[in-house]
Amino acid sequence: MTRAAVRGSLSTALVLAMTPAVSPAAYADGDGRCDPHTFFKIRSLSPRNFFIPRTRYIDGPGGTITVTVTREYEVRAFRETENEQQLVITTGDLVRNLRKMGVPHLEERHMVFTGHEYSRTITKGMYGNMWYRVFGYRIGWSAWSVLGTCKQVEVGSGIANVPARVEGWRYWETRHPKFRGRILSIDGGNPDDDKRSGPARPQWQGPSLAPLARPSLPRETPSTERTERTRQRRR
Repeated sequence: MTRAAVRGSLSTALVLAMTPAVSPAAYADGDGRCDPHTFFKIRSLSPRNFFIPRTRYIDGPGGTITVTVTREYEVRAFRETENEQQLVITTGDLVRNLRKMGVPHLEERHMVFTGHEYSRTITKGMYGNMWYRVFGYRIGWSAWSVLGTCKQVEVGSGIANVPARVEGWRYWETRHPKFRGRILSIDGGNPDDDKRSGPARPQWQGPSLAPLARPSLPRETPSTERTERTRQRRR
């Protein structure tokens, strides 16, 4: 089983565990009527990192990298997409309901404070990368209203990105220093040097300053018959 399949099955298990089936009879009284209210469902749940700006460091090759958080930063929950709603739902209401459904470590706002020093030995010949992040989730949600007739109506849905109460450094290694998939340098050289093949192209030296000369056409050699006709005309 692949890693993606395992993650997908775990997410599905979480959704099933946190979203029990709700039957209208569960809210009905003796007369078959229901108390109108709103409840939420989790459709999907996957991990998400909230990387903190200006905390990305690269050291190497080899050696030891030591980092620390030098500035405070606040991470807020936000809704990535949202369908048309029939009910006003705030981000705070959404996070509070998600906590009640089995994700208690979610936060509407998470504050990162200074400190948290971390050191790591870099493999010889490799570059060490550090980036501070707050753990969280990307959650697909939906809101439902139970009417007095016990009928359930969807009143809103969307995707929310919510931070958790956990934070820390992320470390990984690369063969060259990279940022956003691009090589920054190769030991101070040009990162494109190793990609070139074949003879180097001559560099353009600019326009020529020599005066333009009118091209001369090649002269046609007169044939013997044509020369004889010219002589007869002169006589």
